[in-house]
Amino acid sequence: MEKKVLYITYHFPPSKKVGAIRARGFAKYLPEFGWDVTVLTVLLPDYPEKDFNIIETHPPYQKFLPYIFNSKLRKRIKEIKGPLPCFRTRIYSLFRGMIDIPDSRIGWFPFAVSVGDQIIKNDKIQAIVSNFGPATCHIVASDLKRRNPEIFWLADFRDPWTQFRKNSLRTTFEKKLEKKVLENADALSIVSEYLAEKLKENYPQKPVFVIPNGFDPEEMSYDEMSPADYFTITYTGSMHPVVKNPSMLFNALSNLVKKNAITKTDFVLDFYGEGQNWILELASNYGLQDIVKYHGRKQRNEIIHIQRKSQLLLLITQQSAGEEGTLTAKIFEYLAARRPIISIGEKGGEVEKLLKATNAGIHCRTTEEIENFILKTYLEWKNSGIVKYCGIKEEIMKFSHIEMARKFVNILEKKW
Repeated sequence: MEKKVLYITYHFPPSKKVGAIRARGFAKYLPEFGWDVTVLTVLLPDYPEKDFNIIETHPPYQKFLPYIFNSKLRKRIKEIKGPLPCFRTRIYSLFRGMIDIPDSRIGWFPFAVSVGDQIIKNDKIQAIVSNFGPATCHIVASDLKRRNPEIFWLADFRDPWTQFRKNSLRTTFEKKLEKKVLENADALSIVSEYLAEKLKENYPQKPVFVIPNGFDPEEMSYDEMSPADYFTITYTGSMHPVVKNPSMLFNALSNLVKKNAITKTDFVLDFYGEGQNWILELASNYGLQDIVKYHGRKQRNEIIHIQRKSQLLLLITQQSAGEEGTLTAKIFEYLAARRPIISIGEKGGEVEKLLKATNAGIHCRTTEEIENFILKTYLEWKNSGIVKYCGIKEEIMKFSHIEMARKFVNILEKKW
């Protein structure tokens, strides 16, 4: 008998949201283990890859404005399979979306449930996996599980929902909502051991599994690094002036420049991401305006090429509650690039464990540690034109999307 799973996700390529990477890996590699995947998602920003069985639904009305003024998106709405729910349901979607709790996508709920229920009945679905976030995906899955109690439901978390929220009236409400939603789940999964332990504290009666994010092995670099004219450190991704800030790195580089340990003319620190012009002003405060370059946002294929050509790849861990348990999708993209990683932050946590296990880089907690590592690698580059990569391939491949899919399959087939 063919095994079929309904995968509920708000983000899927060509969406550029980070959740789309995990979703694509799930849909791409589960079929290798005998599972047929149907992806239930919102209308995507462009046509998805034809290799996947994707069912797009109408977007929540609160997110409808871009679709009205964009002729391409208006055309795509007309191409959506299946009719809209009844008028009463559409009115409910409109008013439910206005509440904006637990997130701004909650207006998608009635559309997703209506189509999801049809898929389950028509295709004889045996399992549901929902991709958090947004939390709306779990709410959709919970309702579908209530309607179809015989189906196995795995609630998969990329990030915690309420575990590390500051106390507030909204948090109190959402904690109750989370418990009510997850009552129906047969199992829970999350991306790291640390976060899994926190989840077990809240849901001791539920089996909780660790399924890290990962990388597509087909995107892994096998090119040999050529000698470079510049010593390049590259950061690709989001930044935040308060909780994700490169000040510690800038302080270390400023010290190295003052000691004449590095030469400005052969040293480049590149940042790629959206809305990060403030980094240039911060760099200027440390006298690094000649070193630090900001390039804005680039297409993912460009970013992958840039990562592979860098001497070091920079990761800055977020300094907020629970972040020591986070393994961001970015670190797995870096692993696939096969270039040494320098991670910076007061809390090493799961990132530091991963870097030690794979020997793919180092985590630095202090300015002195940063200075020492950068000087060491800079002198290595000076002597040979290349910083040698020492990652352990066997350990790194444990984080491929194939292994991620294997872990999902073991849960769906109850091999625990």
